[in-house]
Amino acid sequence: MRKTALVVLAVALVGIVAAAGCISSAANSDSPVGDWIISGTDVTLSLNADGTFAGQSYVNRYFGEYTLDGNKITFTQMGSTQMFGPEIEKEDAFFAALAGEQTYEIVDGKLVLENGLTFTEAPKSVVGSWETADGVTIIFNEDGTFAGKGPVNNYFGTYVQDGESVTITQTGNTMMFGPEIEAEDAYFASLKTVTGFTVTDAGLTLTDANGKAVVSFAVMSFVEE
Repeated sequence: MRKTALVVLAVALVGIVAAAGCISSAANSDSPVGDWIISGTDVTLSLNADGTFAGQSYVNRYFGEYTLDGNKITFTQMGSTQMFGPEIEKEDAFFAALAGEQTYEIVDGKLVLENGLTFTEAPKSVVGSWETADGVTIIFNEDGTFAGKGPVNNYFGTYVQDGESVTITQTGNTMMFGPEIEAEDAYFASLKTVTGFTVTDAGLTLTDANGKAVVSFAVMSFVEE
């Protein structure tokens, strides 16, 4: 009789552990980490696995840090670029709704925040501010332009994205000279070979026609002055 009771208890414990595993998996599937967009707008929100966030608002790009505690998300250290445009009042309202602590839930693939903001999952895009470990930067804008800082010069140009393909179509740069000019020439030449990209939690990787990595970037770190 005692053996039977022990067996029943063991089976019950296994069931509890299995259930806990299922609950954990479900919670993970409801993680807000990822790229989001407000439908019908160009307003985006990227929640990165390292606790940082960034996005494009109605006028400016914005960035900061966030923490998760159960179904609560808290946005802190918010900053943005300082452009002005006709939708600046919408942007002010958006920033006010995003700031601070609020609850969230994932409903039918949508990120719904307590303060009334609803995002849908965004298609993968190169749009964003990126930097290499060596400090080379590139900012891909929504309008098909890009700009950045090379090892020596500032550079700029245009690009075309079609699904997971991307092509650098025009480039230009300032004409300074420095000790890293050869490295810069190699970097500029590599951009001309880019035909695709991948975006992961680690950042953006531009790839060539063979799928080989050409250059890898992490999300740019912003420092408020």
